[in-house]
Amino acid sequence: MAPEKRTVKTTITENPVVVYSKTWCSYSSEVKTLLKKLGCEPLVIELDQLGPQGPQLQKVLERLTGQHTVPNLFIGGKHIGGCTDTVKLHRRGELESLLSEASAKKTEI
Repeated sequence: MAPEKRTVKTTITENPVVVYSKTWCSYSSEVKTLLKKLGCEPLVIELDQLGPQGPQLQKVLERLTGQHTVPNLFIGGKHIGGCTDTVKLHRRGELESLLSEASAKKTEI
């Protein structure tokens, strides 16, 4: 397995919520804001801040998911998709339960 692929697989397995993002992307910002609003602190990987590794990771993500754009969201190790997919899940009321199942939401005390 290529090191980048191993990195991606390990990252999405070991973290309940992972957002592959770019700092300048408005869709990425929308997803990150939505997750925070729902009480989730995702692991955010800003591909545009990784130097040459960024495009390599993006190619690996495309091979794994079929999606070449950011944001690229994973919850509980499962590929969710991009901004449109995430917002649709939220509108249907399914995003919060996915976050809960992945133990990604902070519990209220």
